[in-house]
Amino acid sequence: MTTKRQINKGEQAEEALRLYFLSLGNYVIRSVPFDYKGFIVTDIDLWLYMKSSSLSRERICVDVKRKKTPQAMERIFWAKGLKEVLSLDRAIVVTTDNRKETRDFGTSHDISVLPGEFLSRVVNRYSINEERITEETLLDQLRTPCLMCSNISWTQFLKEAKSCLINQLNFSGCNLLLSKIRFLIEEYLASNKSSIGALRLLYLHISYFLIGVDFSSRNLTHLDINSRKLSFDEGFRYGNAGKERADEILRTAMQLLEDTSNSDLFSYSKLEDEIKNQLSEYPAEVLAEYFARSEVMKTLFALAGEFEQNAYAKSIIKPDVCDRNMKSLLGLLCDFLHIDRRKLI
Repeated sequence: MTTKRQINKGEQAEEALRLYFLSLGNYVIRSVPFDYKGFIVTDIDLWLYMKSSSLSRERICVDVKRKKTPQAMERIFWAKGLKEVLSLDRAIVVTTDNRKETRDFGTSHDISVLPGEFLSRVVNRYSINEERITEETLLDQLRTPCLMCSNISWTQFLKEAKSCLINQLNFSGCNLLLSKIRFLIEEYLASNKSSIGALRLLYLHISYFLIGVDFSSRNLTHLDINSRKLSFDEGFRYGNAGKERADEILRTAMQLLEDTSNSDLFSYSKLEDEIKNQLSEYPAEVLAEYFARSEVMKTLFALAGEFEQNAYAKSIIKPDVCDRNMKSLLGLLCDFLHIDRRKLI
């Protein structure tokens, strides 16, 4: 067994703030790594996502510093830079600094500053939660080995998924998350449905996937049902680049192969046909049919929150007894991934 460690003051503040922002209706993720070409540049303490209306979404980074010398003005510069680099909508600095000058400096640079009095109230009110586990408890539970592949670190697996919401909040990111969801379902089934860590990760990855779909579909609400189906189909089949860009890449790759291959061993037309056949056989229409429905698009944000809530629930609900909306999506994903849904739900 692993020994549960005590969380430090900074982690306690982040967890309390997560609960506070959740209570305001935000979708919240803690400790989101900003990855640039394989290098972790920094971690975002809290990443907030809000569905303001059917057409608008808001993404916010929150920097938390619970220290005697918080260097608040320096953190304002950092938050402003991060907001611009990641094209976020807002940035917030939460600090133990109570000076009015610090708040004024933040306002002049379009950064919200939440002072020490606010932080103390939040920590006092939200430090204890009887229904959720903390991020640190989740990481403790993820120290168990992976049954499907001994080289996999679950904590790294989770970091990669979180990073998608910063670097690939689009159909390409959704497709990457789908491949990870497949692996997690298979891992959970391989454990004879006993791996709580794998189940928590499965719910979290589905939650991230739904946020990705919600953000990607925000500009599709005005389209008719057939146009939405086509957009979803191309997104799930070809990624964020779409069919035209995928065809262009395919033509370029095929030309390079033709130019560098022995014509006796290589048939351009046959290989091109095979690639196109494989793309056409990819069951993207299964997802497109479901997500293009107006009533489904309206509930994506709420359903993402439901999966997130269950991922962190102290008493986790297993797939076969979860509510109808969760079970419906789990069944859809099983069908799409060619996994017998009866084995999971």
